[in-house]
Amino acid sequence: MRKRPYKRNLIAVGLLLLAVGVYTIYDSNSASFYHSTFNILPSKFFKITDNLKDGATINGQIQETSGGTVTFLIMNSLQFASFQIGQGNASLYVVKNIASTSISFTFPTADTYYLVFLHGSGFLTTTETVVFQRNYLALGRFEFFSGIALVGLGVLEIFWGLRPRDTSRFGALPKQSGASYGQP
Repeated sequence: MRKRPYKRNLIAVGLLLLAVGVYTIYDSNSASFYHSTFNILPSKFFKITDNLKDGATINGQIQETSGGTVTFLIMNSLQFASFQIGQGNASLYVVKNIASTSISFTFPTADTYYLVFLHGSGFLTTTETVVFQRNYLALGRFEFFSGIALVGLGVLEIFWGLRPRDTSRFGALPKQSGASYGQP
C-alpha cells in the first residue's frame, strides 16, 4: 500500500499561507504620494476627490505660486453636496487665506472626501496657480489582522508537516499472545 504524502502537502500549504499572510500584512499599510499643480479661475474652486478608509491620514504642503491666497477645505460627501448647491461650506478641516501651509488630517470614517481649493479673496480677477504635494497613509485593519491570522495558520501547518510521524500508528498491529478473544 502506498504511503500518503501528508507531510509534503502540509508543508506546501503552510508555505503558501505564510506567503499570502506576509503579503497581506505588507499590503495593508498603503502609502501614496502625489504632486499636483493646477489653476483656480477667478470666483471658482478646484476639487480633488478621494475615496478613503477610516483612519487614513493625509499630510501635505500647499503653495500658491504668485504669493496670492487660497482657502483649503476637506469635506465629506454630504458636506460637498451641500456646497455644490450653494447651501453652505461646512467642512471637516479648513485653512483660510493662505499663500503657503502644511496640512495634516486623519479621516474619521470611510467615505468619499473632497479636497477643495477656493480662489483667494484679494485677487478676484486673476487666475491662481497652486502646487499641492501630499501623501496618504492608510492602514487596512481587516487586511492587517487577516494577514496575522494567515501567518499563524501557515506556521501551524508547517509545524504539523515537519513533526516526526508516529510510526506505531502506521505499522502493523502488534502480535497478540496466545489468548483468543470472542466466542469459543
